[in-house]
Amino acid sequence: MKENNLIKVLIPLVAVVVVFESIVLVTNLEKGTKVDSNSQVADSIENQIQEADSVELVFATDNQEMKVGKTYSVSLDMMGKESKNIDAIELYISFDPEMVNLTGLTFPNKNLPEPTFSKVSDVKNVIVVSYLISDVGGFVLNKDEVNSLVAFKVTPKKEGNISFGISTGDDDNQSTTMFVENSTGSSLGFSSNRLEISVVK
Repeated sequence: MKENNLIKVLIPLVAVVVVFESIVLVTNLEKGTKVDSNSQVADSIENQIQEADSVELVFATDNQEMKVGKTYSVSLDMMGKESKNIDAIELYISFDPEMVNLTGLTFPNKNLPEPTFSKVSDVKNVIVVSYLISDVGGFVLNKDEVNSLVAFKVTPKKEGNISFGISTGDDDNQSTTMFVENSTGSSLGFSSNRLEISVVK
């Protein structure tokens, strides 16, 4: 009889302890999940802010169709999607040297200093232009303001399609276009169009 009474007391007691432990465990798990979830949301928002495009790059030419052997002008402009102060610009424009000759790099924007480096590289298949702004406040790019970055001459070599784009880096993380913000030293996000040209005889 004593054993039966003991069992009758112990079983509910064990059940209460198990239920209590379960509640504590579930509560802790929920708290942990909420913390992780909030952290993930915060990281996602931060990444979206960092990745938001501050600069838009636009190729421009008067000739979407070009003739072999003739020379044409192409330019690249930047427009501010929001107002930013820029310390440096590292620009890489990709092209196919088998399709086209590029010459006559010019920098018509008087608001920017002369580039510290500029070159047409047939080896890397890029035009390289580097601006380093020495002013304390950097170069002020206002929202919706258009600024010329570079202009150049294009002479098609043969029939086909010529494509110009903005390089975002190769396998060795070289030839990466960057806009460095003055206040933070971080790289600003940017978007760009691609210039497609049809070449005929």
